[in-house]
Amino acid sequence: MREEKEIKQIELAQILNVSQSTLSNWERGIHDPDNESLAHLANFFNCSIDYLLKYSTVRYSLDEGIPSIDEAYYRISQDAKKSGISPEDLQMAVDLLKRAKNRNE
Repeated sequence: MREEKEIKQIELAQILNVSQSTLSNWERGIHDPDNESLAHLANFFNCSIDYLLKYSTVRYSLDEGIPSIDEAYYRISQDAKKSGISPEDLQMAVDLLKRAKNRNE
Protein backbone atom coordinates (compact mmCIF):
# COMPACT_ATOMS: atom_id res chain seq x y z
CA MET A 1 0.00 0.00 0.00
CA ARG A 2 2.92 2.32 0.71
CA GLU A 3 4.33 1.78 -2.76
CA GLU A 4 0.90 2.28 -4.35
CA LYS A 5 0.82 5.74 -2.76
CA GLU A 6 4.41 6.34 -3.88
CA ILE A 7 5.54 7.06 -0.34
CA LYS A 8 9.14 6.35 0.59
CA GLN A 9 9.87 4.17 3.60
CA ILE A 10 11.60 7.03 5.38
CA GLU A 11 8.57 9.29 4.87
CA LEU A 12 6.09 6.75 6.25
CA ALA A 13 8.45 5.90 9.10
CA GLN A 14 8.53 9.59 10.08
CA ILE A 15 4.73 9.82 9.95
CA LEU A 16 4.43 6.73 12.16
CA ASN A 17 7.27 7.88 14.43
CA VAL A 18 9.30 4.70 13.93
CA SER A 19 12.70 4.06 12.38
CA GLN A 20 13.05 3.18 8.72
CA SER A 21 14.58 -0.16 9.71
CA THR A 22 11.53 -0.95 11.85
CA LEU A 23 9.22 -0.23 8.92
CA SER A 24 11.43 -2.29 6.63
CA ASN A 25 11.26 -5.21 9.07
CA TRP A 26 7.46 -4.98 9.09
CA GLU A 27 7.31 -4.97 5.31
CA ARG A 28 9.63 -7.96 5.03
CA GLY A 29 7.68 -9.90 7.68
CA ILE A 30 10.62 -10.07 10.09
CA HIS A 31 8.66 -8.34 12.86
CA ASP A 32 5.02 -7.37 13.31
CA PRO A 33 3.90 -3.87 14.22
CA ASP A 34 2.52 -3.38 17.73
CA ASN A 35 -1.17 -2.56 18.20
CA GLU A 36 -0.64 1.19 18.29
CA SER A 37 1.37 1.10 15.07
CA LEU A 38 -1.28 -1.08 13.41
CA ALA A 39 -3.91 1.49 14.35
CA HIS A 40 -1.78 4.30 12.89
CA LEU A 41 -1.19 2.31 9.69
CA ALA A 42 -4.90 1.53 9.30
CA ASN A 43 -5.74 5.19 9.90
CA PHE A 44 -3.13 6.40 7.42
CA PHE A 45 -4.19 3.96 4.69
CA ASN A 46 -7.89 4.29 5.56
CA CYS A 47 -8.39 0.55 5.87
CA SER A 48 -9.14 -1.92 8.62
CA ILE A 49 -6.51 -3.59 10.74
CA ASP A 50 -7.97 -6.90 9.54
CA TYR A 51 -7.09 -5.90 5.98
CA LEU A 52 -3.54 -4.98 7.00
CA LEU A 53 -3.15 -8.36 8.71
CA LYS A 54 -4.70 -10.13 5.69
CA TYR A 55 -7.64 -11.41 7.77
CA SER A 56 -10.03 -9.65 5.39
CA THR A 57 -10.11 -8.95 1.68
CA VAL A 58 -12.26 -5.86 2.22
CA ARG A 59 -9.78 -3.03 1.85
CA TYR A 60 -11.69 0.16 2.52
CA SER A 61 -13.60 1.23 5.57
CA LEU A 62 -17.15 2.57 5.52
CA ASP A 63 -15.92 6.15 5.11
CA GLU A 64 -14.07 5.27 1.91
CA GLY A 65 -12.88 8.32 0.09
CA ILE A 66 -12.38 10.38 3.24
CA PRO A 67 -8.65 10.60 3.93
CA SER A 68 -7.40 10.02 7.44
CA ILE A 69 -5.95 12.97 9.33
CA ASP A 70 -2.43 11.54 8.87
CA GLU A 71 -2.95 11.00 5.14
CA ALA A 72 -4.48 14.46 4.67
CA TYR A 73 -1.59 16.08 6.55
CA TYR A 74 0.91 14.10 4.46
CA ARG A 75 -0.73 15.24 1.22
CA ILE A 76 -0.82 18.85 2.37
CA SER A 77 2.80 18.79 3.53
CA GLN A 78 3.92 17.30 0.21
CA ASP A 79 1.99 19.96 -1.73
CA ALA A 80 3.49 22.64 0.51
CA LYS A 81 7.01 21.31 -0.06
CA LYS A 82 6.50 21.34 -3.84
CA SER A 83 5.23 24.92 -3.61
CA GLY A 84 8.20 26.10 -1.56
CA ILE A 85 6.17 26.54 1.62
CA SER A 86 8.33 25.90 4.67
CA PRO A 87 7.24 23.67 7.56
CA GLU A 88 7.20 26.80 9.73
CA ASP A 89 4.79 28.54 7.33
CA LEU A 90 2.60 25.45 7.27
CA GLN A 91 2.51 25.43 11.08
CA MET A 92 1.58 29.13 11.12
CA ALA A 93 -1.32 28.35 8.78
CA VAL A 94 -2.52 25.54 11.05
CA ASP A 95 -2.29 27.85 14.07
CA LEU A 96 -4.29 30.50 12.21
CA LEU A 97 -6.99 27.94 11.37
CA LYS A 98 -7.15 26.85 15.01
CA ARG A 99 -7.62 30.43 16.18
CA ALA A 100 -10.34 31.04 13.58
CA LYS A 101 -12.11 27.84 14.59
CA ASN A 102 -11.98 28.75 18.28
CA ARG A 103 -13.45 32.19 17.53
CA ASN A 104 -16.36 30.61 15.67
CA GLU A 105 -17.26 28.20 18.47
